[in-house]
Amino acid sequence: MKIFYLLLLKGLLLPVLIFAQTGSSCADPFVIIMDGVCKDYATSASSGTSSICTSYTGSSPITFFSFTTNSLPDKVLMNITAPGGQPCEIVMYTSGSCSPALSASSMCFDDGEGLWAPAHNFVYSPNTTYKLRIKTAIAGNITICAQHYTPPNDVCTGAFPIGPTPQQDNNSCHTPGPDVIAGDLCAGSLENTAFYKYTVESTGVSIINFNNIACDNGNGNNNNGLQVGFFTGTCGALVPISCYSSAGAFISAVTSSLAAGTVVYVAVDGASGSNCSYEINAINAVPLVINLKYFSSWKNSSSNLLKWVVLEEKAGGIYEIQRSENGRDFFTIGRVESRNANSVETEYRYEDKNPPVQALYRLRYTTADNKVTLSRIIEMKRDDMPFVKIAMSNPVDNIMRINIYSGVKGIADVHLFNLSGQVVFRDRILCEKGSTIYTKTIAALTPGQYFVNVNLSGIMDKSKFIKFNQNAAALIK
Repeated sequence: MKIFYLLLLKGLLLPVLIFAQTGSSCADPFVIIMDGVCKDYATSASSGTSSICTSYTGSSPITFFSFTTNSLPDKVLMNITAPGGQPCEIVMYTSGSCSPALSASSMCFDDGEGLWAPAHNFVYSPNTTYKLRIKTAIAGNITICAQHYTPPNDVCTGAFPIGPTPQQDNNSCHTPGPDVIAGDLCAGSLENTAFYKYTVESTGVSIINFNNIACDNGNGNNNNGLQVGFFTGTCGALVPISCYSSAGAFISAVTSSLAAGTVVYVAVDGASGSNCSYEINAINAVPLVINLKYFSSWKNSSSNLLKWVVLEEKAGGIYEIQRSENGRDFFTIGRVESRNANSVETEYRYEDKNPPVQALYRLRYTTADNKVTLSRIIEMKRDDMPFVKIAMSNPVDNIMRINIYSGVKGIADVHLFNLSGQVVFRDRILCEKGSTIYTKTIAALTPGQYFVNVNLSGIMDKSKFIKFNQNAAALIK
């Protein structure tokens, strides 16, 4: 929290800055880095009562956070755990003053943990900073894993292939439908629908299992309820065949008898708009094109080793190994030809010899007749490798404040550029391993857009921000 006092001294009004604990107010929040890495934040000394969660209204620690959207903008997904597994309340604000609360995107975690994402109909603005107020029952560390995440399987054409092997997924950033209607899922309404697909292996019924279900929503609405619909046909022309609605940590839904080779689409929606995480698998089913037993990654001294085992595949296929650093843009870094057709079990390996600090991998398998299947995405973090990441609030007034996260200790060069690429100022600071906070007065800069670049031992990160002069009228020069 920054408190501004104006002192009268020889006819001049001089601003005096007093810094309080980070996270204790809306004006001085913790800045959340959207990199998917879990980080601990100490609860602040501030306290207050609940805004939306009437089941725990007493006064307890209040901590403020901010996050900034990217240029697309992607949606935002956070996995939040409160200290001691005690209840917590997450309230979102779309204004810099933290008022009023956006109640439709605020959530109550009765068990102290869960997936947070704004309401399905909330529209983000690009490159914009939003605020979160988290009320915890006790003091301690709040763990937050945050990322930009727009799921591909919130539409039928992006349906994830599933089979007997359980896969971890969620419906937290999904949109309703649009290929289905509420009645097709035994639901009264749809808010966040995830799609899956598989092929019936043998004529008869198939079973979809959901395990380890954990759902969260608003006050008193944290039931683990899922609404499920089964369809045949094609995307854009789905034909509903049955639906199922139930609650609990484990749910099993059964189709009617279907012929072997039938392609089935599954739509899943959280009851009452709940954000749900779960494991999903299908019995009497194989993923389209290939049956992948597992896909995993392992660390070598300076490389990542990818391994996958296939229970069944078609001859003449090609595996493309694809990598992403943001979970959205995937690029092919290698190719492996399939070795066997209809084999019992085939193992493949690929070594990524130049991995980034954080990498997400997937397999893209294409058959000889150009049928394509994508694997699930796996993640590999290399905290043992040098890295630099920066985070800052946007826009910026007269004080620029940057959180610098680095994997090593060292001297970093800080450069500020205008839109013409000219260096406005440069500085050098000592960065500790972990988090370093850097502040700089930029009151003399004209309002506009700027870039800040941090370079530590050749590893760089940069951020774009807008400078404005909110307090200019209070300064007499």
